[in-house]
Amino acid sequence: MNAWQSKAAFFTTELSVVVLAAVVGFGIPRIIGAMPVSLINLPNKEFWLSPERRAETLGYLQMHMAWFGCALLAFLLFVMELVFRANLQSPPRLNSAAFVPGLVVFLLFVGVSTLRLVARFARKN
Repeated sequence: MNAWQSKAAFFTTELSVVVLAAVVGFGIPRIIGAMPVSLINLPNKEFWLSPERRAETLGYLQMHMAWFGCALLAFLLFVMELVFRANLQSPPRLNSAAFVPGLVVFLLFVGVSTLRLVARFARKN
């Protein structure tokens, strides 16, 4: 145990973060699929959630969110690995030379992913 948190509390926190990433990637799309159309905020939702397109639209959202969840989980595991390594040193020091590029890659993924999502649902085709 260190002055900040016990090992049990740390691993509980780590597990909670991993579960949260899984819920974001795989649980939220299922919740959206079960919601009434009136509660879903989507551009051109009358078009995209019409009965003939609803299954395809929800499938796309599930796939998109699954990729986002996987990227989020990979980034969180990467950061946790850096934290483990930092705490093996004395004094503990996070490797910012590794963290910054990892953060940039994750943010680029989020940006491109968001742009693709907006571009798909902004149009009607």
